[in-house]
Amino acid sequence: GIKGAAVATAFSQACGAILYGRWLFRKGLLGGGKKVRGTESGNAEHQKAALERRKRTIAIAILRANAAMMAKQGSLLLGWAYATSRATRMGHAVVASHQMALSVWLVVALVLEGAGVAAQVLMAKEWEGLKVLEEKREKIPASNAVAMDDDDDDDVVLDVVPDSMQPAVDRKRRTIKSLTLYMLKLSIVQGLLGSLSVLLLRRWAPDFILTNDPAVRRNILVLLPHIAAQMALVSVTLVTEALAIGGGRFKWLAGGTTVSSVVAIVKLRGAVDLVDIWNGGIVALFVGRLVTASLAVMDMNGLFRRRERRQKKIDG
Repeated sequence: GIKGAAVATAFSQACGAILYGRWLFRKGLLGGGKKVRGTESGNAEHQKAALERRKRTIAIAILRANAAMMAKQGSLLLGWAYATSRATRMGHAVVASHQMALSVWLVVALVLEGAGVAAQVLMAKEWEGLKVLEEKREKIPASNAVAMDDDDDDDVVLDVVPDSMQPAVDRKRRTIKSLTLYMLKLSIVQGLLGSLSVLLLRRWAPDFILTNDPAVRRNILVLLPHIAAQMALVSVTLVTEALAIGGGRFKWLAGGTTVSSVVAIVKLRGAVDLVDIWNGGIVALFVGRLVTASLAVMDMNGLFRRRERRQKKIDG
């Protein structure tokens, strides 16, 4: 059973990687794709060189994003694996309780992550729209104004930011801020509902879910209130990370998750029972992830840039 599941998972991942590589090849990001044609050889060569540079830029961005997300997921799985190994050292009843608690946690977390998927898709759309507007703002001159220099034959193009695009950029930034606040509020509400569902499960305590083994059942009933208390933290973390992914802040998440996993492992080394594992290492893991994702989302909303501009005005 386990071997078959592992083979099926590996096969599906290999198929996904092949399809992804085929898509990149068809888009010309791996050396394939359609050739650029032009009426004049010089113009055609210029277009081809520009297109190749753009393809390389996109391919590098994709590879960096994939590497960052692999580092994020790898460090996260390492933290969970170490938590399980600590439970294993505490006895068969404890590790069985840990695995059952993890199953309950995963079910609730997967439901909570639905809002994260929506947040990622919506933020990616709005963030791409903002980038397009900012590119247009940089490319379009304000009035095609050119200052003539009497001392030589060179014209000096005035460095003027086009005001016509600024209102659209500001509106898009307000939309991103509004989306961020809305999704964070939603994450808190659904996190509280997740906590309520775990508490109801503890009150109901059906044998077909929580087993009828006395030792395991006793450990689970003790642990479920602690898991319920973490659901708001988990929900906000998942949605905040999704917003950061939508804004392309992959390096932030990779670095933050790696550091958080290291801190969690350090705390897990001192765990003496199952409650210590969940209240210590796992909470530390999610707090670290939330802090990093929050910083990334604040950066997306221009908090750090505003401080830099304010500091430049003070220095000036």
